[in-house]
Amino acid sequence: MGREIRVRWALVGVAAAGIACSAAPPPDPSAAPAPAGSPPPGVASAAAAAPEPPAPAAPSGAAAEAQDAEPPAAPQELTVPPNTAVLHIGDSFALAGFAQALRPRMEALRVRYAVKAETSSYTVTWASRMELLVANYQPDLVIISLGANEVENVNPPAHAGAVRRIVKAIGGRPCVWVSPPLWRKDTGIIDVIRTNSAPCRFFDSDALVPGPIPRKKDKIHPNAEGGARWAEAFWSWLTAEHQPAGEGEPGAKRSPWALRPPPPEEHRSRAEAADGTSQRGDPVSARGAGI
Repeated sequence: MGREIRVRWALVGVAAAGIACSAAPPPDPSAAPAPAGSPPPGVASAAAAAPEPPAPAAPSGAAAEAQDAEPPAAPQELTVPPNTAVLHIGDSFALAGFAQALRPRMEALRVRYAVKAETSSYTVTWASRMELLVANYQPDLVIISLGANEVENVNPPAHAGAVRRIVKAIGGRPCVWVSPPLWRKDTGIIDVIRTNSAPCRFFDSDALVPGPIPRKKDKIHPNAEGGARWAEAFWSWLTAEHQPAGEGEPGAKRSPWALRPPPPEEHRSRAEAADGTSQRGDPVSARGAGI
């Protein structure tokens, strides 16, 4: 009896082992053993499951052009040796915020800046004085602010000789004739100055100063803001037209304030120059007292 019971338990064990073997698939003999520390089969790695971030889109259109564009150049600066001399002559317009705004710029360059300006003065007033002024000051640059009192002159061509005499007295030094920013249409003095002021350069304030500029209560003279705007435009022009050392004829003696040669239209009448330069329209008319 005991022997029969042991045989039955042995048969039950064999049957249980067979059921277990049939529940699990047989191992694949060709599969390599999993490395130590790897996750169990069927469990994905967290690193492998994480999505890759999308690549940044390449710029296109205006954005691509802006990215490829070179950075803007630094503003040009005027450079002259210290202790040069600048003589500025003129009428009351020279003192209407213009010379006041130029002075700190000159002083920053350690320039000896002399302003000789008189109210109600004319080209004919200064023509006889220029030779002595130039001899006394020995300027490296001459700035001329004349013409405002001759805007209503009935015979502007009669002043052409005075313009030429002023320029001749400067003796070939660098010079700039700065026309007044007009408050009314002139009778012709600006064209007389334009066509007779060579070899001085000519700064056409009506064409080169953004306007209309603010003026005093007389509606003629620039006020402090207007004079500063006028001076800013002139200084930018002077900086651009300054001929730096090393430019020009090799070995030629040059002034530290040497200016580049003018474009052909600079000394033509406004009607002739309009074909090659951009001119601002005539200012609003306004009559006033002498300047």
